[in-house]
Amino acid sequence: MAAVAAFTDIHSGVLGHVTFRDTAGGAVIVQAEFTALPSGEHGFHIHKSGDLREPGCAGACDHFHKGPQTVHGGPPGASDAPRHTGDLGNVGKTGHIYRYRLPNLRVTELLGRTVIIHADQDDLGKGTWPDSHTTGHAGARIACAIIGRISSSNKRVTRRTRKYL
Repeated sequence: MAAVAAFTDIHSGVLGHVTFRDTAGGAVIVQAEFTALPSGEHGFHIHKSGDLREPGCAGACDHFHKGPQTVHGGPPGASDAPRHTGDLGNVGKTGHIYRYRLPNLRVTELLGRTVIIHADQDDLGKGTWPDSHTTGHAGARIACAIIGRISSSNKRVTRRTRKYL
């Protein structure tokens, strides 16, 4: 199964997409590419909810985590330190493809959740700020996109995302 979160609001300064693909080994491959981002590094996370009715993506709730709650950390594979499942680190380069492997997860568990780009750099849970261990002190939510299933009948979408899947 495959899914996508598309950032299309030109007013946010963020344009791009994030694709999600199941692997035979029981993991999800996440690939993100942005054609527009504000300058600097920005926290990049999967959040629990897909409720975008509130301003500033506030209805998206906390960072997504499968299993017992843990502290905020870095992107997958960066270390063995505890981390939320949805902690993906930082993005900051347009045209760069960011790739992650989320073990013990299926795309169906991500459908309807939100991918969020934050205003500031994520400190990966290593900072001394009070919110470092919950949000990475990444600041306001500047752009959000709901994760939705990719339709195999939508040739425009599948052709565009095929190279990432």
